[in-house]
Order: sequence, then structure tokens, then C-alpha cells
Amino acid sequence: TAGVNYEDIGGLRKEVLRIREMVELPLKHPELFERLGIEAPKGVLVHGPPGCGKTLIAKAVASETDAAFFHISGPEVIHKFYGESEAHLRAIFEKAREQAPSIIFIDEIDAIASKREEVRGDQQVERRVVAQLLALMDGLKERGQVVVIGATNIPNVLDPALRRPGRFDREIAIGVPDRNGRLEVLQVHSRGMPLAEDVNLERLAEITHGFVGA
Repeated sequence: TAGVNYEDIGGLRKEVLRIREMVELPLKHPELFERLGIEAPKGVLVHGPPGCGKTLIAKAVASETDAAFFHISGPEVIHKFYGESEAHLRAIFEKAREQAPSIIFIDEIDAIASKREEVRGDQQVERRVVAQLLALMDGLKERGQVVVIGATNIPNVLDPALRRPGRFDREIAIGVPDRNGRLEVLQVHSRGMPLAEDVNLERLAEITHGFVGA
């Protein structure tokens, strides 16, 4: 995560502000939440189309807050660790606790945590992994010292139990950037480049409707 700053993210100002509020504050100032007597968010769900900056935002928050960053890929947990998926998850949460403050980023969380009632007989692993994930999130006692960020392109397939209070109870939608957002993205990417006279970023931003950062 070294080297990813908020300046490296174009076109997502509102979203960056919201995630800083939800993730950075509890990691940097857990005492604020203690004093107010409210729970710091344990889990934040980030959803939006592929390539729009979900992972980038999580990495930036980690490097800006000096938090340890643990990246888990949903599909990898299910397939690579068949039979040891739960142990793998437990180990990551354990490590995150030891190295707190830390951020656990679960990419494509829909692969592990889709609705349990729709899970077919051959998908018992997913069922166990969701249960394990929920148990681990419920077990995060230290306020604000470990924050779990889940990312998905398809939020409506997630197990509703994941979105209950005390789990992924804060959500941020990240959309496709508008013209100004695209201009910011182009400026970020061309920052260190010598550009020819005839390169007009404004014009490029105009004609790249529907394009995302990636």
C-alpha cells in the first residue's frame, strides 16, 4: 500500500470524505468514539462497478493512516483454501489484531458471502465461511482498531446477516465518474508525463463518457 495517497484518487472526492470519516477517524482517534459513547464502525461495504476505485480507496486510507493492510480475495479464499478457508480467515483476523490499527480488505466479498438460503448443496464451504466471517466480525472487541472493508460489484446478492448493525452497517456507493471526475483521473495519470502541445485533457474528459479510472 506504500505510496498510494488521497491525491492519487481522481473523481471520488465525496466518497473519499465518507470513507475517511468511517475508517480513518476510528483508526486514528478511537478515543473520540469512547468519549461519545458510540460504536466505531467495524465494517464498511464499498460497492460499485469494476474499475471505479474501490481497492484504491482502501489502500489510500491504509497508507494515510499508517494502518497495516490485509488484502483478501473472496474467490481465492473459497477455491484455494477449500476446507481450510475458515482457518485462513481466522489467521488473517488474528494477524490484523496483533498489528492493529489495521484494515482488512475483502475484495469480491460476494464470492464468500452470498445469501445462504440460495447456497446449493455443493456450496457448503461458502456457508461455513460466511458463518466464520460473521463470528470474527462480532468478535472484534477493540473499538476501531480493526476495520473490515468489503468490496463488491453486486451488493444485492450479499447475505443480509452481513449488513446488520455491528457488521457491514455502513455502505458507500462508488459510481462511474462524471466529466469532472474523468478529468481528475486523467490529470492524476498524466501527472508525471511530458504531454505534447495538442493533448487536451478537457476534450478527452468530454468524450470518454462511461469510462472508469481503471
